[in-house]
Amino acid sequence: MNSSEKLEKQRLKAEKQRQEDVALTKVLYWIVGAVVLEFLLLMTQKYYINFTVDDFGINLAVAIAAALKVITFAGIIAGAAVLALAYSRWKKGKQGVFLWALGVFLILLGIYSAVVWQFNATGVEVLIFANVVFAVLAFVYYIYQLEFFAVALTCAAGVLGIYVRFTSSGGLRTYAAMALMLAVLVVVAAVAAAVQRGKGALNLKRKRIELLPKTANYILIYVSCVLMALVLIASMVIGTGVGEMVYYAVPAAWALIMAVYYTVKLM
Repeated sequence: MNSSEKLEKQRLKAEKQRQEDVALTKVLYWIVGAVVLEFLLLMTQKYYINFTVDDFGINLAVAIAAALKVITFAGIIAGAAVLALAYSRWKKGKQGVFLWALGVFLILLGIYSAVVWQFNATGVEVLIFANVVFAVLAFVYYIYQLEFFAVALTCAAGVLGIYVRFTSSGGLRTYAAMALMLAVLVVVAAVAAAVQRGKGALNLKRKRIELLPKTANYILIYVSCVLMALVLIASMVIGTGVGEMVYYAVPAAWALIMAVYYTVKLM
């Protein structure tokens, strides 16, 4: 091996290490952000939803109710401004993860506040559960292959749909949430089919976006979509005729099997 080949090998190794460091930094930001949001949700549940019936508890709940309205708009506006600044710096060639992470955090804070403001106890309960799911998805996105992220996204849609099905009081909102989860599965399958036709790339007008390697196993993505759709439909049709945990066991077991499969592929 000559000197130029050694230098090229070292360059590739350094670039790979840099990409891994960036991915790790992004994962850490997601984890910290998820922990902070989870803490705020739990405090909201304690002091706003399950407030104590005394002067302090009532006054604090009223203050939180007023704050939710302000945070909804302030968080989304501030987050959009920070993301615009991050984008401007990125176009100038300046790298930096912090501004992107801060912008996303502020927007999520605003969205979470809006959900709690509009749906109260139900909104808090769903967000406490969903926030953990989003954090896991972020971890999968940055650490594993994009192929596994697609599978994990279908499992997340299944878990969230099941959770809403068995924790909500039913009615239009429940059916709307289930329809949204089924729509996510359809979109994942449709994108996977488009990428498969493009031999690993998504063709948008004149742009070709490489997403998956040629060795990607699309069958697993399709099976995931069909399996989660069947679970969601069964939860609506059969309901509590089968133990609730049976429904959760399907996406959990499938996600675990896929995690093992894709971890082995990383090695």
